[in-house]
Amino acid sequence: MRHDNVRMFARALLVTGMLLGVLYGSPMLAAEELRLAHFVSPKHPMDRFLMRPWAQHVAQLTNNQLTVRIYPAGELGKGPHAQFKRAADGIADITFGLQGYTSKQFPRTTLIELPAVAIDGPEATEKLWAVYDSDLAPEYRRVKVLALWSTEAPILMTKNKPIRRIADLKGLKIRTPSKAQAKLIQALGATPVPMPATKMYQALNNGVVDALMVPPSVIQSFKINEVAKYYTMGLPFGRSPFFLVMNKGKWEALSPEHKAIIDQTTGRVLSVKGARIYARTGRQALASIRKSGKHDIIQLSAEEVEKGTQLLLERRSKIVAGLEEQGVAARSVLERMGAEK
Repeated sequence: MRHDNVRMFARALLVTGMLLGVLYGSPMLAAEELRLAHFVSPKHPMDRFLMRPWAQHVAQLTNNQLTVRIYPAGELGKGPHAQFKRAADGIADITFGLQGYTSKQFPRTTLIELPAVAIDGPEATEKLWAVYDSDLAPEYRRVKVLALWSTEAPILMTKNKPIRRIADLKGLKIRTPSKAQAKLIQALGATPVPMPATKMYQALNNGVVDALMVPPSVIQSFKINEVAKYYTMGLPFGRSPFFLVMNKGKWEALSPEHKAIIDQTTGRVLSVKGARIYARTGRQALASIRKSGKHDIIQLSAEEVEKGTQLLLERRSKIVAGLEEQGVAARSVLERMGAEK
């Protein structure tokens, strides 16, 4: 009888251990560390409020069996343009970056950059996920997507010349983040200068560009408030998309338990969190420069907004037509996003 009790007790311990292993990371699983690379400062809101809390959450759920080590500021390779490739090639296990820096790879995703597609970053993020399975997935076949999200709409920031009318843009050299947004700046009469966010400060300060086309969230995280005096708002620009992606081989090599934790903590929910962080950071930055006494926020008049909107929508139609000619079903993707007009 005593032997039967011992066997039953041992069996109960085994079952309990298996259940705890699924929930908290089995002690029989080898500890795994994932390398997450990005190009911004560790003080950037995406590091502080999205990536680092996510890494901590993963470690907690797996009892430190699966951890994420973050390499900020280009530690695993300089240059924001190569972030997607670094994940696909396994230079890093996970990377954060912008699709707009290599727009040709993401013709469907970057439709979110067109004007009048979404009213804010969270809605733009939801629209990306609404068409992910049907339209966007082929653009990410080399990686495992952890998050896709959008920032708030860009505004125009200048050092010396305030922009109060659409006519003021004529001839200005303006930093742009992507091919689509470069075409929108051209439609307004300015000259686009493609440039990653990491080079904006010096470019504006040294006169390489006259203005920046960029969301308000960069004002403090990239210290643009130190070099830009004027901030022009009101034009219905689209929103830059972002990615957090994982090397496919690394993903496939994870245990089923660790895959389940990654899936549980990423996807649409993490993406919307990223969009809300950008929106909150942008609001806080604008509030800060309003109070500074050193900066001017310029809200375009209704008449000027109407002029600019007309020009932007005309250029949007041409961009969509051009994509259709290249075999990209841009109109149907926009329709499924609820942004066909």
